[in-house]
Amino acid sequence: ESGDRFEFNWVPTGERLAEPFEVAPGVVIPPGSYDFTRWRLEAQFASQRKLSGMITWWFGGFYNGTLHQVDWNLTWNPSPLFTLDLSAKHNIGHLPVGAFTQNVAGARLRLNLSSDLTIASYIQYDTDSKSVGTNTRLRWTFHPQGDLFIIYNHNIQDRLDRWSFASNQLLIKLQYALRY
Repeated sequence: ESGDRFEFNWVPTGERLAEPFEVAPGVVIPPGSYDFTRWRLEAQFASQRKLSGMITWWFGGFYNGTLHQVDWNLTWNPSPLFTLDLSAKHNIGHLPVGAFTQNVAGARLRLNLSSDLTIASYIQYDTDSKSVGTNTRLRWTFHPQGDLFIIYNHNIQDRLDRWSFASNQLLIKLQYALRY
């Protein structure tokens, strides 16, 4: 009744690749049919708490090799106005065509300034691309049927041990529902 949970799953998986699939830089899975079994252990603490979280471990077969994936998420929600969410993913794969390790870490901050105005920002680092990306979104509900979104994306990348600009994007979206 607390909302906490623990899971153990068995996931038989089959896939047919029509074309080569690059799962990581330099690690290419050839076309063909693949059958393997994945397993999952997961523990989650109920989200109604001020501090909650989840950890998941996927393991088992993966395209004639093995893959271990550990995902975790920690959420701190001290008030209805503020939420901080931290997450990370760690993959370790061993395949006949090569091995790889991938890491992604992220943080999300959400401010509910009022019932009509929220600001959310997400920052993520990826070890494969050696890039940091941010996404910041303002949502204003100016009418029960209308919302205005202003979204800003910014990406930088580590090239030759030096951070450089990768991209910028500013999006504005107006949404209004006509009811008759």
